[in-house]
Amino acid sequence: MHREIAKGVYYVGVDDHHTELFEGQWALPFGISYNTYLIVDDKIAVIETVKEAWTDEWLDNIREVVDPAKIDYIILNHMEPDHTGALPHIAKIAKNATIVYTKRASQFQKSFFNVDLPEKIVEDLEELSLGSKTLKFVHAPFLHWPETMMTYLVEDEILFSCDAFGAFGALNGNIFDDEIDMRMVESESKRYVSAIITSYFKFVQRGIQKVKDLGIGIKVIAPSHGPIYRKDPMWIVNKYAEWSSSELDKYCAIIYGTMYGFNHRVAMKLKKTLQERGVKVIIHNVSTSEASRVLTDAVRAGVIVLGTPTYDAYPFPRVWHFVNEIQCKRFSKRPIGLFGTYGWGGGGVKKLHKWLTDMGFEILEPIVRVHGRPTDTEEKALSDLADAIVARLK
Repeated sequence: MHREIAKGVYYVGVDDHHTELFEGQWALPFGISYNTYLIVDDKIAVIETVKEAWTDEWLDNIREVVDPAKIDYIILNHMEPDHTGALPHIAKIAKNATIVYTKRASQFQKSFFNVDLPEKIVEDLEELSLGSKTLKFVHAPFLHWPETMMTYLVEDEILFSCDAFGAFGALNGNIFDDEIDMRMVESESKRYVSAIITSYFKFVQRGIQKVKDLGIGIKVIAPSHGPIYRKDPMWIVNKYAEWSSSELDKYCAIIYGTMYGFNHRVAMKLKKTLQERGVKVIIHNVSTSEASRVLTDAVRAGVIVLGTPTYDAYPFPRVWHFVNEIQCKRFSKRPIGLFGTYGWGGGGVKKLHKWLTDMGFEILEPIVRVHGRPTDTEEKALSDLADAIVARLK
C-alpha cells in the first residue's frame, strides 16, 4: 500500500502485527508501523527502510509508484535495525543509489551491513536538490542515537522527524492524524516516549528548540513510527515538550511487588491514606502491570514510592528491575518513599535505600518496614510517610 502525502511524496511504510515486544521489552498490543517515504522528482529518494522481515512488502509498496531500481538516494535518518534492516536488500536492487547520512551513521552502517554503495556524508543543515524539491538535513544527535538526523522537504514543508514524535501502534491504512482516534495516539505516543526516549529528554528539548529556531514552516510532521501529522502538526510537538519537561507533575506513583499479599495490603493502605489527603495516586503491581506502563506513570511523578518484600535477602526481583530502569532511563531527581514487608531477614528495603541514595535520590522519612502485618506503630509510620509525601507535592 502507498499513499500520497504531497505531490510526488508518498508513504510506503508497513505495519507490524507480529512483533509482541518492541526492543524485546515493550508490549505492542496494537502493533507498530515502520514508516518510510518516497519522493519522486528528477531524482528519486527513499527516506529510511524497514525492519528486515518486512522487506518484500515494503518493496511492493515502492513498486506501486516507481521501479525501486531507479532510486537515486537512500536517506538514512537513523541506523537502528527497525529503520535499516532492509538496506542490504534494496542495495542489491538500486545499484546506482547513494546512501545519504551523517558521518557517525556511516560508521554504524559499515559495522552493521557494510553495503557496497557510494555514500554522501551530510553536514548539519546541508541541502540536497532532487530537481524541483530540496532536502535539508537537520542533525539531531541522541534523538535517540548519536548519529540521528531529521530530513526536511523545503518546498512542501514536511519534516521527516525519525523517532522524534513517534508512537507505538500500527496504522492499518489510516496514516494521518485526522483519520485516527487521537486518544489512542496520545496514550501510545506517551508510552513510546516513556519507554524509548526517557534517557534523552534533554535532547528532545534541544531538538524541538533547534527546529523552532530554524524558523521553517511545518505543514506536516512524518515520523518513523505512528501517524503522520497534517491536521495539527504542532500537537505532537507540544505533547513531546510536555512529556519531556524537567518540571514534574504533582502526583504520587506507588510501585510495589508482593508475593503473598502482605506488601499489597501496605500499598493499598498508603494509597487510601494519600487519597484521603487529596493526593492523586497512580499505583502499579510490578508483577501484573506491563513494564512500559509502569515507566509511563512513574517518569512524571513528583514523588515515587517503592514497596518491596524481601526476597532471598534482596528486593523483590521486579522491583529491583524497576530501580535499574530508574537508573538506566536517567530519571530526574525527585523524593522517593520506601516501604516493605519481611518475614525474617528484611534486607529488601535496606538494599533499595542504599542503591537509591547512591544514585543521588532523596529518601523520604520515615522508611516503613513491616514484619508480617503492620502494628499500630507501623500504621503510624505509614501515616507519617503519607504526610511527608503530601508536604513535598505541595
